[in-house]
Amino acid sequence: MFDWFVSDIPSTDAGSCSDGGAVSYANAAVMYKQLGKSVGVSAGFFTSNHAPVSSSEDLIQSRLSALKLCEEVNAANPDIVVAPYSSFYHFYEQYDTIVDECALNATLATIVTFLVALVLLGFDIYAALCILLTVTMCTVDMLGSMVYLGIPLNAVSLVNILMSVGISVEFASHIVQAFTISTKESRLDRAREALCRIGPVVIMGIFMTNLVGVVVLAAAKSELFIVFYFRMFFTINIVCVLHTVVFLPCFLAFLG
Repeated sequence: MFDWFVSDIPSTDAGSCSDGGAVSYANAAVMYKQLGKSVGVSAGFFTSNHAPVSSSEDLIQSRLSALKLCEEVNAANPDIVVAPYSSFYHFYEQYDTIVDECALNATLATIVTFLVALVLLGFDIYAALCILLTVTMCTVDMLGSMVYLGIPLNAVSLVNILMSVGISVEFASHIVQAFTISTKESRLDRAREALCRIGPVVIMGIFMTNLVGVVVLAAAKSELFIVFYFRMFFTINIVCVLHTVVFLPCFLAFLG
């Protein structure tokens, strides 16, 4: 009966079945056969439907609901394994681990930044710690800004966050290096000299160069470029220059 059903083409002709399963289920099952007859199903699939969804939040939740349903079926039937699949599932699997991946990768990038700065600054641990503090603050502020800018955490924004670590190093390292080589006696004078010497370079060389390249993206017609590139990189530049030109010299003047 099953073999006949999955091979029958739906038809309204006399002697045919209008609900024949050849169209939907012709390849839906791999059968055990004995003496040329099907005696059992070794693997197969069947179709089901989600409720109508449109937003990313609904799509994420619908996938999680399907996974939970399959876990319940597998728990109640140890002899079978049921797994859900839909064409959009692989796009939203990233959200299962995106927070952990973000924390791990941002931490690793920051640690590597500290180690490289430590070596290049002649193993001056205090200078390297100042860079580490500034980079960490820029990264944390960038993550907080994403909430107010309406930027979701996903694979694209995660890459931009990791790039912001490198961009913030470019801003902070010059100020700290100028502070460490200054011959002034007091911390305040050294911080003032570092800011006077390197501050204009940071603003005109790094900040303005990055800003010009980012501002043109504001005219993009694609929402992807506006949200994940213009908003993020514009904010990264503003956050980095404020921490480097305003916070870092003050911090060095008091605790450098």
